[in-house]
Amino acid sequence: MDTQDMRVSSVLMHEYKGDCGLASPLKIVASAAALLQADNVPGAGVAKFSPFKTVLKDGFLQVDCVKDYMYYRGDKFGDNKHDYKLGPVSNVSIVHYNAFVAKEDREPMTQKVCFEFCRTVPNMGFFGVVNGRSCYCTPYFNSMESDSSQCDAGCEGDATVMCGGKSKSSVFAMHMCDSTKDDLSQWSGKASALKSNLDAKVATAKGLSADMQKNAAALQKTFGAVGDSAASGLMQDAKIFAGTLVHKAEEAEAASQKLASLAKAAGLQKDFTDPAVVTKSERIMEETQSAIDEGEAAADKLDEVVALASPRPDVAGAAKQYYPVMYFVDKAFEKVPSTCGGSTVGEPIVGESRDGCASACDAEIHSCVGFQYFDTEEKLCFLLSKLKTATYYTGCDAKASFLQTDAAPFDATCFGKLSKFEGTSLKPDPSGKTSFGLKSLTKADRCFK
Repeated sequence: MDTQDMRVSSVLMHEYKGDCGLASPLKIVASAAALLQADNVPGAGVAKFSPFKTVLKDGFLQVDCVKDYMYYRGDKFGDNKHDYKLGPVSNVSIVHYNAFVAKEDREPMTQKVCFEFCRTVPNMGFFGVVNGRSCYCTPYFNSMESDSSQCDAGCEGDATVMCGGKSKSSVFAMHMCDSTKDDLSQWSGKASALKSNLDAKVATAKGLSADMQKNAAALQKTFGAVGDSAASGLMQDAKIFAGTLVHKAEEAEAASQKLASLAKAAGLQKDFTDPAVVTKSERIMEETQSAIDEGEAAADKLDEVVALASPRPDVAGAAKQYYPVMYFVDKAFEKVPSTCGGSTVGEPIVGESRDGCASACDAEIHSCVGFQYFDTEEKLCFLLSKLKTATYYTGCDAKASFLQTDAAPFDATCFGKLSKFEGTSLKPDPSGKTSFGLKSLTKADRCFK
């Protein structure tokens, strides 16, 4: 099991730095149970060792509550030896507290009692406690199928904390002596890498938000001036979503700043022989674990809104299957600017080509029937699931002269998907007999500016 990838909540790390390298304070005869391993081969918990001699671990923290395969199938010498399955696999075994500690010397079980024993057993990275009193050391743990019971058994020696359940183990990871510096460096590296990733995402999101806000504000003013309420309404939607984008970016930015602060604090820790430095480093690592979880969550949320605002990549030529809405109303006005209103799909899109918007509509295969496209510098696009209203501008002429109609400052076109409307007319039907027709159609003998 790769404990590097294990996500755990920020919990208290129990530390005993001053004990590292010293003789164990437990008053137990070290060789009392050595005969339990008369016919073994090298391996964790299998090769001969002398417990209670030297402290090898300096702290522990809880990492899981599981029905541990090791407790039931990885016990080579204890009560479950007949179910031992790891001989041909890894040839390791768990080590039981009760197997090495005479009955008269045993203390009421607590997390700390189990730790003080297991930290003197070589090659053990974890310890577990089952049913409030059964302590064992293990090189790793592995969850197996179990019932819905919890780790709700109070420790025999301290009922205020939990020591597993009837079938499940409270599993604790033990911290290696003298590894604090390396561990801190690893967590600091993870924090710095995530910070860089978040910063890039924040820059992208803020850029999209700024472009959307700027364009929507300008276009809302433009179409508000000519009384186009449908287009103005779309711009209001874009301004709202631009605010959502920047808000999610700010959340990710805060997470990035927290990671940066922790990485900086890690870099200030120097003398790892000083217990105060080690304690401070442990706190930094705990906070970093929590900050990384928060940062990853913020990154995921930011990715979601960025993907809505800029759903790349586009498919070349995708827009060819979309025709101006006036093609389905009156082909004589097919090439004039048009806007439409209706039910939208997803969120406003910024910075995409016409092919990009068409690709986004294609991705919403069961709901999107067309899109409104504003071909400005920033480019705005709105996906539509139903076309309800349309306005077409006959006062715009791309070749306008001083004596002719006005030239449109940019292209604005409402597109419908040919496969959805081919052979039908979107011209409003006063009788209401057709469900395809627009509810209203407005001819504007002017142009927007």
